[in-house]
Amino acid sequence: MRDRRKKTQTGETMRMLFLVTQIGLSMVCALAVGGLLGYGADRLFHTLPVFTIIGLFLGVAAGFRTTWQLVANYAKDPEPSAAAKADARQEEAEAEFRRWKNLRDNADGDAKDSEKAGEEASRRNG
Repeated sequence: MRDRRKKTQTGETMRMLFLVTQIGLSMVCALAVGGLLGYGADRLFHTLPVFTIIGLFLGVAAGFRTTWQLVANYAKDPEPSAAAKADARQEEAEAEFRRWKNLRDNADGDAKDSEKAGEEASRRNG
């Protein structure tokens, strides 16, 4: 059972690590694309710092927008992970097994009690 919880925690840790990596890459890519497009426009129109700065600002804005969307999707994820679902099913199965085992043990105990009662009654009568 502990191994399963460790796997669930590991899965959640990997999911968070993936999110952080995705955020970093989206920021870097947005800045690079904005900066390169701005630099290309500056070289085309011979206005070197103007479009590069505008492109960098647009890249930052696009990076923050993407980051916002990634975090919002991560936060609203109502669907538990597959490992969490498997844990819940395992716990339900174990609870059902314990319930059936208790019923069986109680039935065996009742049968033994009734056998003892029958033996005692036959001793008294016989």
